Amino acid sequence: MSFCLAVFALLYRLLFANLTYFSWNRWYLVASIAVSLGLPLVSFPALTAYLFATPTPDQEPLLLRLNWQQLEAAAASATPPTTPLNGLNWTLAGLLAVYGLGMLHRLQGLVRNLWWLRRLARRHPRTNHGAFWLVELSARQMPAFSFGRNVFLSPLHASLSSAEREQLLQHELVHVRQRHTLDILLLESVSVLLWFNPTIYYLRNQLKAVHEYLADAAVAREAGSVSGYGQLLLKLAAQPFPLSLVHAFSTKQIVQRITMLTTPSSRPMQKLRFLLALPLAAGAWLATACVDSPTPIGAAPSKSPSTTAAATTTSIASITWQGNTVVSTERLNQALDLKPGDAYDSLALEKRLSFSPDGKDVTSLYMDQGYLFFSVAPTVQRQPDGSVALTLKIAEGRRAQLGTITFTGNNKASAESLLEAIPLRSGDTFSRAKLMEAQKNLALLGSFDPNQVGVNPSPAMRPNATTDLVNVEFTLVER
Repeated sequence: MSFCLAVFALLYRLLFANLTYFSWNRWYLVASIAVSLGLPLVSFPALTAYLFATPTPDQEPLLLRLNWQQLEAAAASATPPTTPLNGLNWTLAGLLAVYGLGMLHRLQGLVRNLWWLRRLARRHPRTNHGAFWLVELSARQMPAFSFGRNVFLSPLHASLSSAEREQLLQHELVHVRQRHTLDILLLESVSVLLWFNPTIYYLRNQLKAVHEYLADAAVAREAGSVSGYGQLLLKLAAQPFPLSLVHAFSTKQIVQRITMLTTPSSRPMQKLRFLLALPLAAGAWLATACVDSPTPIGAAPSKSPSTTAAATTTSIASITWQGNTVVSTERLNQALDLKPGDAYDSLALEKRLSFSPDGKDVTSLYMDQGYLFFSVAPTVQRQPDGSVALTLKIAEGRRAQLGTITFTGNNKASAESLLEAIPLRSGDTFSRAKLMEAQKNLALLGSFDPNQVGVNPSPAMRPNATTDLVNVEFTLVER
């Protein structure tokens, strides 16, 4: 989110800040906040994974649609927790504590200011003018400002001429009618979440300035004279600014406001600049939501250049396994089919760990024994002589048994007859190989479209039992 905000803020500063299309600038700033909050949440490649091996001519791919967030959470709960006293956990706890305190401080300030404004509106005389409420303050030094539908004036403004007072009210009425307060509340709420990011405060100040430009332009256009309205701005320029939440009639940006009032209108073609926000948003999305993620269990290897590069002369110095209790190191080395001295190839390593066409990879070795929640994380450390040391950390998780086995789309064939055609029974140990065999058998029956035989495993966690359950649903489409 911070990265997206910085990107959009930089584009605004370089291309839009000096344009006189104030409404366009306002919506760009508001949209940049909303988009920055949403883009990182729209992940693309790894929300859903597939457990299937490369299909052979007589075997269709196994379409296993799993909720990997649920599986990862289950695997984490099944893995023995690490000691909470290590340095990393203390560091994270400290950072979270600092972040939480900063967020609470910002939230307290926001709530305090809202409460102060509410009290201010309730404790002073108010007059209903239809589109807004006029609140007459008692403190003489207070400037004119607005919040929501309330416009606040002080005795200081009684000395203004009727024309000047009318212009002042027209200015605040623009804020009311265009609901500028909602924009500020959005920025203030986001600043609670991202209180540490200076970009959010830059965007807030720019948005408040654009609000003032909009109101200034509307009043000057109505008065038909920029100089007369500019005189009023200068007359009230020395008044203090009350709160970051409100729209004060006169602020420290008075020079910039007068400059924008007297700036010639931007050329219509300059609106095309705003189209640059689209590729910028796409780039920000690619940089945040589509970053590499760990390869899901049994998923196909990535096709990125880093993993498809040809084998180099870099050799493997050593292979170390950590966390394996069910399968011996010797058996894991046999499944990995790599040994010290072999050439290091990231693609070959990934295939042997999780996606070997022959089904003899390390992941298959575990999953065929019921360890559905198994995962392996390789670490590659370059040695002084140019070779690499491989460390393969295993999280075995808990074993899983088959629960209920159901079929959908079988309008003609009974579930009993279909169950007889597959090598699966409730209570059996989970096996990916048997699931693939069951899919193949259903495809060969001839009654269903072989390309649309899907398998949906659904885990059912049993914390008080020694194993978890996996309910399996076969989705069929009759010919």
